[in-house]
Amino acid sequence: MKNLILILILMLLPKFAYAKENLVLKGYWFECEFSEKTVPPKDQCEMLDDDGFNFKGNVAINVKNISSKETKCKKNKIGQCFQSNTKSINVTVGRSDQVKFQDSNLILTFLGCSQKFKLKNYINFIEAIPDKKKCFWTGKKHFYLKKFDGSVNIKK
Repeated sequence: MKNLILILILMLLPKFAYAKENLVLKGYWFECEFSEKTVPPKDQCEMLDDDGFNFKGNVAINVKNISSKETKCKKNKIGQCFQSNTKSINVTVGRSDQVKFQDSNLILTFLGCSQKFKLKNYINFIEAIPDKKKCFWTGKKHFYLKKFDGSVNIKK
């Protein structure tokens, strides 16, 4: 009996070892300011872009931080980025898009086309890589996103 149990454990162990968590984004996420088209940020995403998303269920709501006075942004554009450890931000809300999370993929539907992005988890951020089959509005860019845990005030 012990041998049978041991054999079953050895047969099933690889299935558990390769199991991946299903990544689902919830809350406010912003792009990493210093990432490149397909290269992760060198600052481990400590600086965030002012454009982001609020993921609520099956909807991604576009948001923009309007309270930053940061001067160390790309191309020296003042206020178009902010430190990820900022305690509180003010945002405006833009359009909403349908999303679905499935097997660590984000599927974004916009203008009648659903684009799949593979979500890859890093220690300090998540990479969203577009699938080879692309919607007409999808570029080759990878998105490097970090969750913002500070408080968010919505301004009209």
